[in-house]
Amino acid sequence: MKYSKDIGINWHLRMRQHIEVLKQELETTTIKLKMAERKIKKYENNNMRTTGNGKDNNVIKLSGRIYTKGD
Repeated sequence: MKYSKDIGINWHLRMRQHIEVLKQELETTTIKLKMAERKIKKYENNNMRTTGNGKDNNVIKLSGRIYTKGD
């Protein structure tokens, strides 16, 4: 933690300034978290639910046969 030289030895003022900086960081982090949660919710709504005709969007379609007997 770096202190301003013009404060001097007033530790109470330094602590209040540090608390203010931490509050600002918390506020920006909270805003970013809310934005990310909204994006995830939007993505899940668009990609995780079934379509109107009852087909699931998350089903992986294989292009070839699956051989169960092995090599």
